[in-house]
Amino acid sequence: MALIRPSLTLVLDLDERLAYQDTELELKRCYSYIGAPLVRKHAPASEDAPVSNRARAIVNFGQRKYLHSADEGADALWNEVVEHWIGNILHKVGSNMKAFNRRQRLIGLPEVIFDNFDIELQGGEFVVSLHPDLLGFVPEELNAAVGMARSLLNDGMFANAVRVRIPADDAYESQRAVAWETWQEEHPEPEEDEAAPEAAPKEEPPAIDYDSSEWLAYDRERKSYENTAVPVTDSEELPNFEREEVVEPPEPFSFEVDYSQWDVQFADGTCRRYDSSALAFAE
Repeated sequence: MALIRPSLTLVLDLDERLAYQDTELELKRCYSYIGAPLVRKHAPASEDAPVSNRARAIVNFGQRKYLHSADEGADALWNEVVEHWIGNILHKVGSNMKAFNRRQRLIGLPEVIFDNFDIELQGGEFVVSLHPDLLGFVPEELNAAVGMARSLLNDGMFANAVRVRIPADDAYESQRAVAWETWQEEHPEPEEDEAAPEAAPKEEPPAIDYDSSEWLAYDRERKSYENTAVPVTDSEELPNFEREEVVEPPEPFSFEVDYSQWDVQFADGTCRRYDSSALAFAE
C-alpha cells in the first residue's frame, strides 16, 4: 500500500471554570506535536454542576474510505494503517495527559480530566466514545475495541449505529463507586491526635546595628568577595546554595477500568447495552 499520511485534529473542550490562560497555553504546547490542538471552553450547565471536559479526535484520511467494508480497499486500509494509527494516537494522548496532570498537581493547579475521548470516524459518520481513567489515561489497546465496533457495524450487529460508548456511562460510575469504597478502606484518614506536630517557632535574627564597626567590616569584605572573579572550576570557592527538595504530591485516587460493557446508540435515538466479553446484546 502506498504511503498514507493521516492527519488528526484534536478538539479539547474545557469547562470554563478550568480554562485558565496558563492551562490553555500548556495544553496547546503539550499536544502540538500530536495533532492540531483546538482548545475551546463551554459554560457549565449550572453553578454547582460537576466539572465536565470533552475531547474529540477527528480522524482524517483525505478522500480515502475506511469505515464501510463495501468501499473498495476499506478493509485493507483499516487493518494495515488506521487501527494501528489509532493505537499510536491513544498512547500519545494518554501519556501526555498523565504527564500534564502530574505537572498540574506539582504547581498546585487543578487537573484536567476528560469525561470522554471521542474518535470520529469518516467525517463523524460513526463515533467511538472512550472513557479515560481518573488520571486521564486511555489504554492504547482500546484500538482493538474501536476495530471491533467497526466490524460489528459492517456485520450488521450494529446496523444504523451512530455512536458506541466504551464503557457505558452507568457501568463506569458503578465501577468508580466500588473502587472508591475500597480505596477509602486502604487509605483511612488520620485521627486528630495523629496529626503532624506543629513546627517549632523560628528564632528571630538579632537586630543589626548598621553603624557598628563590625557591620562595616563585614559589608566591606562581602563586597570585595562579590567583585572578585572566581574560576568556574574552583567550586570550593563558590557559595553553597541548598537546593530546595521537590515534594512529589500523593498519587490521587484511580482504578483500572473494565471496558467490556458498551452502550450502542442508533440513528433513531434508541440505545442498547452490548457485552463485548459475551459478544451479545444484553436482554
